[in-house]
Amino acid sequence: MHTTTHNAAREAVMAKPCLAQLVLQAEDDTEALRTVLRAYRAIETLMAYATHPHAAVSGDELAALLLVHNRAMDIRLHALAAKIETVHTTLRACASDGPAAPLALQAIDHLENLRGVREAYGALQSLVPYAEHTTGDDLSAALQMLNEAMTEHTAQMDDKLDALHAALVSQGTAA
Repeated sequence: MHTTTHNAAREAVMAKPCLAQLVLQAEDDTEALRTVLRAYRAIETLMAYATHPHAAVSGDELAALLLVHNRAMDIRLHALAAKIETVHTTLRACASDGPAAPLALQAIDHLENLRGVREAYGALQSLVPYAEHTTGDDLSAALQMLNEAMTEHTAQMDDKLDALHAALVSQGTAA
């Protein structure tokens, strides 16, 4: 059992130099989130006209489009989560003191905020087919609020990842 613990600690120490690079990859994942957000903004515009009498798009079609984008968001959030959680776990295993470990934990908190907004996108997707008694402007406004929240949380994540990367580099854990 002691050997297993010793090996795990040694592997964590060996993995430590890769953490700064992993954080940079996580920053790339937040950029990928922004790509999906641009697509959501296009859907927001479509929704504004969805209930127009001459609209060529139905609520079911909009819901299907949101589903595709929600799945794309899920993939990006999963990739981001895997990287952040790896950094956090490695720092904990190394009993890292300094600012990096708390910053990694704060990044996980920000990840939960992003996941919460993603859940709200899913709720909106579920409601769109039944929104025949609302205006496209209402649907568009709801999506706009979600887009703004996701944009804000993504920017906060970027700031946290920048700070985490700087802390890892200053602690000598750069790639």
